[in-house]
Amino acid sequence: MDGRRVWVPVEDEPRLGTVVEYTYAPKTGAPLLAVELDEPTEDTERVVVNPETDDVLFESTL
Repeated sequence: MDGRRVWVPVEDEPRLGTVVEYTYAPKTGAPLLAVELDEPTEDTERVVVNPETDDVLFESTL
């Protein structure tokens, strides 16, 4: 999963980034992705998203 390209929501706008870590929430076991953004906002370089509930779009690897 690391290194995959994804679109994630940041401040209600889609941003392109790269998955740098894949883990699970300790209490719920929900999957979490740490994504480093290609074009960071003023105060956000990385975001953590849940691909099951957040609008996450993986880029095609074709």
